Amino acid sequence: MKRVLMAACALGLMTAWAQDPKRTAETITAHDKKNPKALNPQCKLFTPAEVSKFAGIALGAPENATGGCIWSATKGEADVMLSVVPASYHPEPKLAKGFHMLPEVGAKGNVRPEMGGWSASAIQGENSVSAHVSGPSSTEANAVALLKEALKRMK
Repeated sequence: MKRVLMAACALGLMTAWAQDPKRTAETITAHDKKNPKALNPQCKLFTPAEVSKFAGIALGAPENATGGCIWSATKGEADVMLSVVPASYHPEPKLAKGFHMLPEVGAKGNVRPEMGGWSASAIQGENSVSAHVSGPSSTEANAVALLKEALKRMK
């Protein structure tokens, strides 16, 4: 599931990065360093214990993911992912069943069920920030709470 999520994100972001060479270089550099586990800034926002609360299962150390960071379950199937892309690529899958807007979260804030869990997104400044939660405690409320906390910590 983690690989599918990462592949889907990669496909969706390739066009964005082709149009933003500086961001592309920064992301590639983060993936190419000797310690590839957690160089992306999103990996430094939360500890594994903090994100485990959103998934309802123990999550391991953060790892770089395309556009952000992922914490995966140490046992079982669950993960938490934070990603940041240019605001022009903000996800708004309005036709997705369960999609609805969250204006109180931020500009174009929204939440939707996605890939066996829940995802919430909002625009902050020049970026779109997305939070995805899957696992035993994967709920709309937990995805929104994770996004709100990430936005707060990113200020």
